[in-house]
Amino acid sequence: MSHPSPFAAAVDLIPEGILLLGALVCGSLAVVHRRVPAPVYRGLSALTLVAAAGSSLVYLRGLPTSPSNPGYVAWSEGLVVDRYSIFFVPVLCAFTLMTVLASAPVAQRIRPHVGEYHALLLTATLGAVLLASAREMIAFYVALELLSISLYILVGISKTEPRSSEAAFKYLVYGAAASAVLLYGLALLYGLTGRTDLVGVAHGLGSSSAAAALALTLVIAGLTFKLGAVPLHQWVPDVYEGATAPVAGFIATLSKAAGFAILLRVVVTTFPVARSTWLAVIALAAALSMVLGNVVALAQSRMKRLLAYSSIGQAGFILVGVVAYPPDQQGVAAVLFYLFTYGIVVLGVFAAVAHVEGSGAGEEIDDYRGLSRRSPIAAAALAVGMVSLIGIPPTIGFFAKLFVFEAAVQAGYAWLVLLALAMTVVSAAYYLRVLRVMYVDAGDQDAAPLPWPPRVTLAAIAVGGLAALALGAAVQPLFALAGGAAGPLTVR
Repeated sequence: MSHPSPFAAAVDLIPEGILLLGALVCGSLAVVHRRVPAPVYRGLSALTLVAAAGSSLVYLRGLPTSPSNPGYVAWSEGLVVDRYSIFFVPVLCAFTLMTVLASAPVAQRIRPHVGEYHALLLTATLGAVLLASAREMIAFYVALELLSISLYILVGISKTEPRSSEAAFKYLVYGAAASAVLLYGLALLYGLTGRTDLVGVAHGLGSSSAAAALALTLVIAGLTFKLGAVPLHQWVPDVYEGATAPVAGFIATLSKAAGFAILLRVVVTTFPVARSTWLAVIALAAALSMVLGNVVALAQSRMKRLLAYSSIGQAGFILVGVVAYPPDQQGVAAVLFYLFTYGIVVLGVFAAVAHVEGSGAGEEIDDYRGLSRRSPIAAAALAVGMVSLIGIPPTIGFFAKLFVFEAAVQAGYAWLVLLALAMTVVSAAYYLRVLRVMYVDAGDQDAAPLPWPPRVTLAAIAVGGLAALALGAAVQPLFALAGGAAGPLTVR
């Protein structure tokens, strides 16, 4: 890792500065003029996200090419600009952009707070981007709280709906508990080493000890809250059900991606001496998440609760790749590939759900009967997305699971892969049940067709559905890109 950045301090935070500026503009407009149309905020948010994503790619021209010198540290080594962080900036911005597009059906429900809604989407993205770049414990904790607080408010932004307020309160309570667990683990690490930067903590630990193992377990447990994985997963179904569909999709993708970004950096960078301990903790969390998420999803009758438990199961599948972190096993690259492809597909699914619920069709899975006749576009997007989430070829979800499972087998975790394959079969039962309801069950023949989705929502639905099919043709370039982004984690 290089020494102080040759860039000016402000230049190191250009993408983050753009996101902050966009959030301030949206928030200021909401305060000054309450009658600003929703498309104006949508356009401002989209422009901000595209600019932030594009500006992050400029750093690639200045990055060293030496494997032993992968990037620049900035802001007293609190943040790092490397290929790993640069990979996440456009990915996270893309997730937020799809959420912005998918939010058109709920604009009327949050009409008095549209400006605040878009400002919070941008501040949440800012927190996620900072989290992916954090290389110091205080920096990543502050970034985590910025992301979390923005999400708490987004969940409860529909103030007139009791379920939304209840979900936001539960999310806040669970989030506070997770933050306390994480903060206690970080305090232990500081007490053991006297350092807050992750590399300094790794050097200060020296050898494994009971106190280091306890700190490691607490840190990983605290971070599972952002992943929506066991053991801090209890908030997921209630929050997904109480939030609007676009916000639920936003949490399922952006929050999960940011959580995995910091989890990988922490365990790989900070705990090389406790490798056996954190691998055991991660493997246990992966196994429990896959089993609980997929088995409980079988019993769900509401669409968003089914997707919530599915999200817990998917977090378990992604954790399978974390145990294969060494470069020769390509587990980190597989995780990054999975996060990107999973996020795009899931956001397309939630965009379709937002359209169905926004049209008054209902929230129960049974309300989707005959959807292929009433809204062919939404039904097709849901069908393709769920086939990809199962992992059936030739969808992109098949390749995502293939890379993760292959890396885990190479790392000696064949038992975990066998469990993952069994849970994939279980997941097929509830995903295919939704397809049967939409395409096989007749439903009410007199039910009127759903209105055509707004153009921006149609774009989000189409991107998710087409990505599930078309990205399969670009598997190798995408995986190579993920592999390049994963490289800096192995350098200390």
